[in-house]
Amino acid sequence: MKFFLTIYVCSVISQQCAEVPPAKHDYKRLYDTHYGCVQKGLGESYGILFDGEVFGANAVEALELYPKFHCVKVENYQESEPLDTTPPEEKDL
Repeated sequence: MKFFLTIYVCSVISQQCAEVPPAKHDYKRLYDTHYGCVQKGLGESYGILFDGEVFGANAVEALELYPKFHCVKVENYQESEPLDTTPPEEKDL
């Protein structure tokens, strides 16, 4: 079993979230443990908002941006299969 990480950036102003495109910030998506996935989700989310490469402080402030991420279990994952980086469907908790 693996865990698939998806990171979103959301805006309080527009009340919408968008997935961070790999062209803007590429990050590893598959993890062996939930712990590792959450740990990277927190770190990558922080980097996306505060490293200044994707968003500047003015954009974060003006749009009231915040990160959102989730780790979804991927059943029956086999190392020999080609990696599908399509995010899984969102499910309510």
